[in-house]
Amino acid sequence: MKEHDNARTARWLEGCRNGSPRAQQKLFKHFYSPMFRLCMRYADSTDEAEDMLSEGFLKVFSNLDKYENTGSFESWMKRVMINAALDHRRKYAPKAEMTDLADVAESEQIGYDVNAAVGALSSEAIISLIQQLPPMTRTVFNLFVFDGYSHAEIAQQMGISEGTSAWHVNAARTRLKNEIVKMYNE
Repeated sequence: MKEHDNARTARWLEGCRNGSPRAQQKLFKHFYSPMFRLCMRYADSTDEAEDMLSEGFLKVFSNLDKYENTGSFESWMKRVMINAALDHRRKYAPKAEMTDLADVAESEQIGYDVNAAVGALSSEAIISLIQQLPPMTRTVFNLFVFDGYSHAEIAQQMGISEGTSAWHVNAARTRLKNEIVKMYNE
């Protein structure tokens, strides 16, 4: 089945490179859902995710000549979408972001099984919690946890230190854990 998908994607890519609107439409429809979910992790709202997705697909179609048919096209596209989301965040996010340390302070002892609490949540609820993180913290958390960037790569991409990157990941984890326990308790 995977070979069939790869062959189909290769046909669409060839069509896109030749300017076929139908091939562009098929490629867009096929990758819309996974790329939209990726954008939702970086966005404050569905509208912002749609903007990121549109910008990302424009970059994909404009830069297809840079994809050399080595490796997974979906992985290449994911990287383009992440960069589009980051560009969007840089362009529209406030320049300075302050986080109240009280918001991320971890309680001494939670007293609940956090794994059971996470298991009780839907993926939509988890995405909603991630979207409530401060923008910079959410972006760094997504890059590290979901997209596999190292703190060094994040530091370079975001113009922050590696220590700041690690702080944002820890702050996100603490805040998410506290929110999940609070939801589980209700």
